[in-house]
Amino acid sequence: QFFSRGPNVLHQDSSAPQAAFFSPLQKVMLPPNTFQGKVAFITGGGTGLGKGMTTALSSLGAKCVIASRKLDVLKGTADEISSKTGNKVHAIQCDVRDPVSVKNAVAETIQVAGHPDVVINNAAGNFISPSERLSANAWKTITDIVLNGTAFVTLEIGKELIKVQKGILSIVTYY
Repeated sequence: QFFSRGPNVLHQDSSAPQAAFFSPLQKVMLPPNTFQGKVAFITGGGTGLGKGMTTALSSLGAKCVIASRKLDVLKGTADEISSKTGNKVHAIQCDVRDPVSVKNAVAETIQVAGHPDVVINNAAGNFISPSERLSANAWKTITDIVLNGTAFVTLEIGKELIKVQKGILSIVTYY
């Protein structure tokens, strides 16, 4: 067992069972070019898990579009991943809590990369807080991003895909 807060390990039990025969994989399990010719739209793609998933998809040939509120962070990440994988990663500013912002981001995605084949609703708002100190505003922010944002993105992309009779792989989290 181990608990962490960001990069700092708070507690780690060295007696916890470890995989003796199977070390963690350090590479993508899918064959090269698995996503060649496919378009992936990743919210929250500028940092953390979104950045990691974008890197993996791009390395497998996908045209990736990363979206979040902080365009400067997105552009830096897009350039970094593009230089690693050799595939263009597009950065589009989008606040998933705002349906108009989502609509504009989806339209721009279609214009610069095409209709998405993969949608990863990774944008999140999280607060480390004991329940008794979690404010109503913090709760509303979390649900606006994770629940409403996921719905706005999926519905908007879905409407565009219905028009062109195309399906998607959609990945969401649960709360």
